[in-house]
Amino acid sequence: MAGTMSSIATDGRRTSSLVSSSAQPTRWAWLLLPGSIFLVVLFVVPLTGLLLLAFGMPNWTLANFSRIGDTPVYLTVMRNTLEISLTVTALAFVLSYPIAYALTNAGTALRTVLLIGVVLPYFTSTLVRTFAWIVLLGRNGVVNQFLLEIGWASQPVTMLYNRFGVILGMTHIVMPMMILPMYTVMSSIDPKLMRAARANGASPLAAFLTIFLPLSLPGLIAGVLLVFIYCLGFYITPALMGGLSDVMITMAISSQILEQLNWSFGAALSVVLLVAVLTTLWVGSRFFPIEQLLGFSDGKAGSNRGRRQMGAQLLLRIGSTANALDRWFPSMGGRTVPILASFLAVLLLLPVGIVVYLSFSASSYFVFPLPGYSLRNYEAFLFDALWVRATFTSIRIALMAVCMAIALGAMLAFGLSRGAMPGRGALVALLLSPIIMPTVIVAVATYFLLARFGLQGTEFGLALGHAVHAIPYVVVIVVANLRDLNPSYERAARSLGAGSWATFRTIVAPLVMPALIVAAFFAFLASFDDVVYVLFLGIGKITTLPMRMWEGIRQDISPTIAAVATLQMLFATTVIVVGTLLRRKKTT
Repeated sequence: MAGTMSSIATDGRRTSSLVSSSAQPTRWAWLLLPGSIFLVVLFVVPLTGLLLLAFGMPNWTLANFSRIGDTPVYLTVMRNTLEISLTVTALAFVLSYPIAYALTNAGTALRTVLLIGVVLPYFTSTLVRTFAWIVLLGRNGVVNQFLLEIGWASQPVTMLYNRFGVILGMTHIVMPMMILPMYTVMSSIDPKLMRAARANGASPLAAFLTIFLPLSLPGLIAGVLLVFIYCLGFYITPALMGGLSDVMITMAISSQILEQLNWSFGAALSVVLLVAVLTTLWVGSRFFPIEQLLGFSDGKAGSNRGRRQMGAQLLLRIGSTANALDRWFPSMGGRTVPILASFLAVLLLLPVGIVVYLSFSASSYFVFPLPGYSLRNYEAFLFDALWVRATFTSIRIALMAVCMAIALGAMLAFGLSRGAMPGRGALVALLLSPIIMPTVIVAVATYFLLARFGLQGTEFGLALGHAVHAIPYVVVIVVANLRDLNPSYERAARSLGAGSWATFRTIVAPLVMPALIVAAFFAFLASFDDVVYVLFLGIGKITTLPMRMWEGIRQDISPTIAAVATLQMLFATTVIVVGTLLRRKKTT
């Protein structure tokens, strides 16, 4: 899933518990061993092997990297990747900040509506959302049909297979990833600070610029970093919506590995992408320490006193300027931001909503508006052996991945929460890396490892890759649950004579079970929706449901795909609802 790292990365209260110094018995630390070995073998070792392959081991040569620098085509690919990533990140920030701000200050009803508009697309697969934009922007798509109908265009407008389509689709997909970390930080800002600033004579604009905006910077930086990194490694949307002049580095990697079978050069391109990601993280840490951003430090920075004094002077000048601007240009009404945020949230839901609408078409091709309603597309899915077989393949692989992720992730969560060990911060960084690194890099590296053992093109090998990607979600969800457990329950059980195992079995396990169920749902969803791992690890021998959709979108877009996409969105919605109900049950 595209993604989903965004809300994890900035929830300092949650991730800080991963590195809390209050961890108690050392005997819990042994639980860290199985999961750590699993991640080292299936994540660290493959990345190391990728690096060695790029340098032509055992001959140790820079020929692959020289070829990248000497070939204009690949320099253009690098430029495309950077330009598109920067543009999408900037657009996503501008469009996401009003939604995050409105979420923080809105009433219960509006907040619920906005959260639905953000969370539902967030948990809808990237492939489904990309398909939605293809349906909307195609030559005979919904947008062109609408423009022709109202007379704003005399012929179809080209909005697909060019940079416009790529940027629009990518921006829509990454906006939830930008919103969630900003909202996490904004929601922790004490509203009394803004009221105090207003009471001391600051205008609304001055209070926002000098109080709210600086305090929201950690979420802003997290969102920008995560979105930019995600854009650098974006594959699905550029591959389906881009043209020949908009090739990004992930598409070049895919071509070298899957089509030209030039593994060493594909590995070199992957290393270039990896270096770009690590450089981005390093540059981001210069502005705001990454360890503090992820909750790995206590935030003490006494050596930055001079920087803070300069910042205070700058904020005073900004406040004075904002007050002057407010005198010349009256502040916008209080409803402007909520209205804008509501409009943007509707736009987030609109593409997938139209796909749901079109899935009930009585026509054998896409027509807008529908000529009639029918369930023919759902029947075509349910009674087509290829679709059904692909669905069961996805379920089998996802169940294997869930079993591994839950078993190893739960042990890691207990070990991190209850165990005491050195190097805890490094272990947490290892745990989060699989969902920070671009999926293409991890998939390519894993492919080279599995190929050594003949596991490429097998369901078990694919499940191993999915498990690596799912473990971080399991760890974060379970650790958050363990953090919230009342320790008095365990102390009471032990005071009544219960041993460690009895206390765990009768007290801890039942209380943690809802979190494990939620984690299992999310791990299943991450595996079930995947395309990139299947492309590289399946090597054409495995056809999962998303892979069947991928092939259908690339070859011949059928309304049946809209029905499949709708069912996938329904499943994602069910996961969200079940998770919410389980959390409410736990709190009550």
